[in-house]
Amino acid sequence: MAEIKTCKLCGKLFEGNQLLETCPPCHEKDEKDFDRIRQYLDIHPAAKVFEVSTSLNIPVFQIKRYLREGRLEILEKNQRFLLCERCGKPISSGYYCDECPKELPHNYKSYYAGAGLKGKSRAKDLEEAAKKPRIRYLSKDR
Repeated sequence: MAEIKTCKLCGKLFEGNQLLETCPPCHEKDEKDFDRIRQYLDIHPAAKVFEVSTSLNIPVFQIKRYLREGRLEILEKNQRFLLCERCGKPISSGYYCDECPKELPHNYKSYYAGAGLKGKSRAKDLEEAAKKPRIRYLSKDR
């Protein structure tokens, strides 16, 4: 059953289902951006976040969202770019470190649902990302 939702990227209303978080135009653009990142990482393995952002003109917060979604992974250990939402330890992808989900209550999915983008200016994101770790594309057969 379709429902009226607000696009998480552009704020427009659209008819969607439980799985869709973005309107069709934003979803299509987002998938194209991710594909561009994947292609870039195929040519430039282990590129830094700042390099990918600058080369492809994709905001750092968008790359960070892909990291949170588990579509990309940070290669360096003990980096400070992506931190566990619960304890603050460095993580390579997702929202939580390996230990925290074990300590969450049984309805831990509600913690995942509450995590979202935190708006920052692109200039500040790029400045912070200049010191950030390298990333790679996570294939589905990993």
